[in-house]
Amino acid sequence: MPDRHPLRVALAVILAVFLAGSAHAQGIELKSSAQVWSGSAATCSQPATVRFEALRDATPEWRTIRAEGVRKDSARYSLLWSQLNDRIRAACQRGAEDQGRDCVVTEGDIKNANGLSVVDLTSEVVRRLESEQPAS
Repeated sequence: MPDRHPLRVALAVILAVFLAGSAHAQGIELKSSAQVWSGSAATCSQPATVRFEALRDATPEWRTIRAEGVRKDSARYSLLWSQLNDRIRAACQRGAEDQGRDCVVTEGDIKNANGLSVVDLTSEVVRRLESEQPAS
């Protein structure tokens, strides 16, 4: 008859729970300067990336900066840049939710995907950015 010592059984259960939990919360490793737009890289299981330049170009704030030649060292530039980032972050969060993704980072910022499938959400987020803008 097998040894069913309560301590051994408890340790086996704890080990099984730990191993099962770590398989689901694998996460991704990011470069030190990575930009996370939505979610947590450490615990994600459905990561996605976006091309920042494409998102930036789809915002009214960037078009204003370009059209009016707003200088980088001005208060207006800082305000528009902050609004641009807030708009992109919100669109990334909504796009990730709709596509079942739990983490969105800038393309090229993933150092190691740890075997997870990474999807590009750029077109989805650009579509959101463009559809949420007031008509000119």
